[in-house]
Amino acid sequence: MPSRSSRVVGIAIVCLALSATRSAGQGQDPAVPQKVEIPPTATVLEGIPTVRIDSTEADTTRRVLSVADAAKDRLTVTVVDGRFYWRSRGDRPLRLSSTGAFTYLSSEPGTYIKITRVNNRISYVEHVDLGFESVTWWGEMRIVVGR
Repeated sequence: MPSRSSRVVGIAIVCLALSATRSAGQGQDPAVPQKVEIPPTATVLEGIPTVRIDSTEADTTRRVLSVADAAKDRLTVTVVDGRFYWRSRGDRPLRLSSTGAFTYLSSEPGTYIKITRVNNRISYVEHVDLGFESVTWWGEMRIVVGR
């Protein structure tokens, strides 16, 4: 059994190592997802998808989108008086929430937009349930302020 003084030294070394790890971690790793704060002056969130995934019980298809298809599937959310509206889905009202590194805009169960920052870019997932089918788009977003 180690002596009391060797246990104290061991605990001190562990504490120093944890402190050094936390200090080194002050500069966020850009590859780690980070929460996106939507500024109160935001007027529009615009997303350009790069990938579309269609899923059914029988099959899942993943497609990298062409420029024309990306423009057709563009995500648009408008902000009016602090309220969010999913313009590209018939102006559905959206609820804002967040958990950890993710910000969510959702309208009904199974229909949402998930936003995070990775490598200094705002990435998003737009997911829409269509009965027993679903469509998911992955893309990059920009937030327009004061327009």
